[in-house]
Amino acid sequence: MNGKLGLGATVLAVVGISFALLVSSAAAATPVTPAGWRVHPYGTEIAIPQGTPGMQGPSGGALSPSGSQLLVASSGASQTESADLFDLDSGERTSFLPYDAAKGESAFYGVAWSPDGTRAWVSGGGQQVVHALAVDDGTLTETATIPTATPCAAQTGDGACFPAGIAYGETPIGPRLYVANNLSGPAGGTAGNPSGSKVTVIDPATNAVTSTIDLGQHLQPIAVAFDRTGRRAFVTNWMGRSVAVIDTATETKTGEIQLSPPSDPAQADHPVAIAANPARDELYVANASSDTVSVIDSQHPRLIDTIDVRLVHGPLGAIPNALAVSPDGDTLYVAEAGENSVAVVDLNSRRVKGFIPTAWYPTAVSALPDGERIAVVNTNASGAGPNPCNGLSPVTDCDDPSRDGQYPPAMIKGDVQLLTVPSDRELNKLTRSVRKSNQATARGRKKPHALSAIKHVIYVIKENRTYDQMFGDLPKGNGDPSLTLFGDESAPNQRALAQRFGVFDNFYADAEVSADGHNWITQAGATDYVDKTYPINYSPSSRSGQRAYDFEDLPFGQLFATEPLLGDPAIPRSAAAQTGGYLWDDAYQEDVSFRDYGEYASFGPQGTCANPHASSNTTHLAAAFGDHVSSEYPPYTTSCSDHVDREPVWEREFHRYERHGNLPALQIVRLGNDHTNGTSPGSATPRSYVADNDLAVGRLVETVSHSRYWKHTAILITEDDAQNGPDHVDAHRTIALVVSPYTQYGRVDPTHYDTAAMVATIEGLLGMPPMTVTDSRAARMWAVFGSRPRMRAFDAIKPDVIPFGDPGYPTNRASAPMARAAARWNLEDADAAPEIALNKSIWKSIHGRHSKMPAPRHELIIGSQPNDEEDEEEGLVEAIDADGD
Repeated sequence: MNGKLGLGATVLAVVGISFALLVSSAAAATPVTPAGWRVHPYGTEIAIPQGTPGMQGPSGGALSPSGSQLLVASSGASQTESADLFDLDSGERTSFLPYDAAKGESAFYGVAWSPDGTRAWVSGGGQQVVHALAVDDGTLTETATIPTATPCAAQTGDGACFPAGIAYGETPIGPRLYVANNLSGPAGGTAGNPSGSKVTVIDPATNAVTSTIDLGQHLQPIAVAFDRTGRRAFVTNWMGRSVAVIDTATETKTGEIQLSPPSDPAQADHPVAIAANPARDELYVANASSDTVSVIDSQHPRLIDTIDVRLVHGPLGAIPNALAVSPDGDTLYVAEAGENSVAVVDLNSRRVKGFIPTAWYPTAVSALPDGERIAVVNTNASGAGPNPCNGLSPVTDCDDPSRDGQYPPAMIKGDVQLLTVPSDRELNKLTRSVRKSNQATARGRKKPHALSAIKHVIYVIKENRTYDQMFGDLPKGNGDPSLTLFGDESAPNQRALAQRFGVFDNFYADAEVSADGHNWITQAGATDYVDKTYPINYSPSSRSGQRAYDFEDLPFGQLFATEPLLGDPAIPRSAAAQTGGYLWDDAYQEDVSFRDYGEYASFGPQGTCANPHASSNTTHLAAAFGDHVSSEYPPYTTSCSDHVDREPVWEREFHRYERHGNLPALQIVRLGNDHTNGTSPGSATPRSYVADNDLAVGRLVETVSHSRYWKHTAILITEDDAQNGPDHVDAHRTIALVVSPYTQYGRVDPTHYDTAAMVATIEGLLGMPPMTVTDSRAARMWAVFGSRPRMRAFDAIKPDVIPFGDPGYPTNRASAPMARAAARWNLEDADAAPEIALNKSIWKSIHGRHSKMPAPRHELIIGSQPNDEEDEEEGLVEAIDADGD
């Protein structure tokens, strides 16, 4: 496989905090994240042209020994995974190697170079190989694929599967590559993602596997580094709060360094990146969920210090995930994905000196040999703009009409940021800039005194609609009527609620898909684990099967006793959970009563819509901590009706609580049928599904507003993500409703809010502390509240469209637009279907077979990762063409 020359790049000159953007004239002057944080990277950004394959979801990178080239492993939710080679002197990408995810090819995280810079290696993740590359005059050529073990499918939980971090070392027995294998067997089934425990050893001269080192415990090893002598290797255990030590002469594990003492288990949670100091006998470990860096004595392997690398004191969420040490060994650079910055640490004092702004979500950092520059790899370039050449849009005059050229994930790219190490004076200015951009010093509006009367919050979580799809033609608010799909005929309740209780026309989903969406909506953030791995599940087959979906409720056997919940070592966590857990854990710690209906819950064996036998193993939702989960409430599936199978269960329990006077302070209610099944033959039509969801919402509000609890309750409603749908402002913009006697004023609130802002509002109403940096800094939604309650009740409205679940509800015919394609989609799991194609089928079901859905806009929020692949399933393009589209 040969790399391609002459691909070019776009250089964004960024000096201080001013820069030129690759955005349309309609875009915001400074790009923002969904939280409203400003993104203004320091230095120079090197970005590839939009419409060019590669650099989708870069997860790792490494600098060549000369410091002139940077090799990046890109592994986003796209068909084209890639190895991308950048020349830092010319400021361009000179070569890239594509890996076809539809064929199971992959690149994931690990990158290493030979000392002479003529060879490199990239880990292949779920492909179960390491890619061996030749590097010649700026061109990549793949010379071998090295299996890390016998075929992973043949393993039964003790294999060397899913190669991740990789390192090159000069050991006592010669040059070696050490590869951390994150899993131990094939993903799926009862094992989920079976944790790895092996390091594969490769002779770089022959690209042959010479041995496999057993680390003993199955703790998902993720990264590797050699000490500066090459006599020892150190492996971070992603799920173990520890680092394994290997004697490279005997190729055996000799010890394990615990990074968190029993007295402080949160000191080093989710250790990920590791780097050696070239000038002293120390290594450094980035603890992604603790916002700390562990310092290890490499000569006498032991923990000697832990450095707090937070931007400001307070809740966690900086997500330190990559490290680099200056050539003189005096400075450590820490990429902080959650703060869009690089922390600069003085290793003599072991204190943070300041922060350098990056683009959105840095994932790798390297220190150049000259000691004067560093290079950063960012997941989202600051100049990302709209997507006019989406293959599903009506635009035809694109430079690259190929499927990849018009494919949405190929449009939103990562980039490389090259910067000169700032002086101390400049670093102080940059630190102030990062704090201001990230709202770390903002003082929010105080909670109105009248809201102390609110004692109960009902949090309704829905699935995947944009603002314009639902509210675009309302008489007030910033909407585009031409994009409205669900009007009064199918969504009369939510539209009426918006007009009576307040319109939020500047509210954005923080997430891209359900995997990170249900984490954002319940814990105000997504962990390093989620962001590294969820794109795999949203890639085309066969890559999507390389890891099991493990971002919500899981069987008890897939939880980690080595990763207990903060505050209680007896409670195991999933890999996706934050150190402190979720909103219900926050409630539990504060003695706030709570009840869950369908969120992070699973059907029991032989569970049905009528008898789901639902339960949860997730932290304090587990039965061991009380009856917090409604066993009669069906978890997510579009086979169950929201207004027939779900809302009545919640309503019966509500009336029982009302009779006994013991309504929980926090109720979380999942109503997800606005996801729809698109035009899948035999399924309810999109409007019928939305009508089902809307009627359930209306009846829930009606029930509360006619109850004794109305004066003391607020109902907050939003979507877990917006599914990258049509919206004239941005594809992240979604609906938000705050329903209470104190919001019955019909106001329009144009404040920039996000998912974390709604979580923060719930916490503020119930006296709970924030969980992460995002909800701690988010604007609370106080502006829509009045000082006096208006007690008028709400009566649910029956949609004109027959809701799914009622007799005679309309269904999609076999001849419906895109029906043949939709029949192949996975519609049982939230967001598992290709989202652009699903949105297109919904659009066509309403506007007609030959209508053209506008392309998703990304002119305000700078990142998106839709999971479409036109050849994800055999015959999709032919099916669309046969439908006349």
